Amino acid sequence: MRPSTAGVMLAMTLVLTAVGAAPGQGGSRTIKGTVVDSANHKPVSQAVIHLGRMTTGQRTGDDGTFRVSAPQGSLVMMVRRSGYVPALIAIHEDTAARETDLGTTSMLQIKTDDDRAAVQNVDVIVYPELAQFYDHKARYRQGLFLTPDDLQRVGGNLFTLIRQKPNFHFICFETRKGDWDCGQQASRGRTSIMNPNPSSAEQEPCELEVWTDALGPQRTLDEFQMDDVLAIEAYPHPGVTPPEFTGSPCAAIMLWMKQSGPVTARPRG
Repeated sequence: MRPSTAGVMLAMTLVLTAVGAAPGQGGSRTIKGTVVDSANHKPVSQAVIHLGRMTTGQRTGDDGTFRVSAPQGSLVMMVRRSGYVPALIAIHEDTAARETDLGTTSMLQIKTDDDRAAVQNVDVIVYPELAQFYDHKARYRQGLFLTPDDLQRVGGNLFTLIRQKPNFHFICFETRKGDWDCGQQASRGRTSIMNPNPSSAEQEPCELEVWTDALGPQRTLDEFQMDDVLAIEAYPHPGVTPPEFTGSPCAAIMLWMKQSGPVTARPRG
């Protein structure tokens, strides 16, 4: 029998305050465990292990096991794989331990709307700024929304990914060299191949506006790495763009970053 969604949500609530706790100072320890499917108890491989907001770069093996280095202070571990509700595990401070064995962690497959809502709630617990992302996703149906699981699943180049989507084949952005990148003609989708000289405003190359909540100075678009991006929302024209992201004559893209800060736009020109 599948665990109740209410039980999963209660577990999320219990770790809410722990997520914001800063890792303790001092030495490090090894944290290990095994991840299994909650329904069939089979190992879940290739699940990504996070400490707080950031990935450790480690994944579970074919047998569902993992070992990661972590601080000895209090922290929250998130185990994430597309198709499952992410598991959150509160780990208590232990300055004497060299190794902490978490035992078996069960992950719930996503099969219902309640399960999808549970994924969203985990995202907002770990990344509070994504409350705005999911609010926009519910209200602006003509936008393009790529969740953390979407980005984990697809990988690849950030703007090649966006350009493959309908209404975004012709977006242009400034490169680090100061040139304009409007994509190769052959990669602009079927419409451009059939009609290399489009006349409608929706098909003409356009200069997009890019917003981020990244810490530090704004970067040109070809310097953003997929691994640094948490979630993406994009709008093909001003008529469907939320008022807080207006300014572009055509497309606007908001990059929610793993290292977050105040929301700002990258200046154009």
